[in-house]
Amino acid sequence: MEIKIDDILAALLLSLVMMRRIEVRTADHGQHSEVPRARFEEWRSLALRAYHQIALACAAKVILSLGWYAVALKLQVGPPWFQIGGLMVFIVWIVTLVWAWKIATDARHLRLQLGIQLRGRPSAT
Repeated sequence: MEIKIDDILAALLLSLVMMRRIEVRTADHGQHSEVPRARFEEWRSLALRAYHQIALACAAKVILSLGWYAVALKLQVGPPWFQIGGLMVFIVWIVTLVWAWKIATDARHLRLQLGIQLRGRPSAT
């Protein structure tokens, strides 16, 4: 099996997103009592949805990429179908990341609007 640079990037991105996800999950509403609980939960839900989507996309990309490589070799899939299969996995991964980035950006704007500070982060001015 051949591990490509984009698979390594997906695995790295997965680990970074999981750390951010933990940061959001452990955010305590009690430290932000000025924010209505419903709005705090709205932010948390939006941020977790983005991070979940990125994590799922990265894990699926690595599995599908390596799986496609193994199956294509076993079935002796030749050009251009071998490359098209790999390209399709890559394109779906990128599109999913862009969509999740949009959701994460919306969550960040909501967090800044509500004044929610996460641990270890300086306030944005």
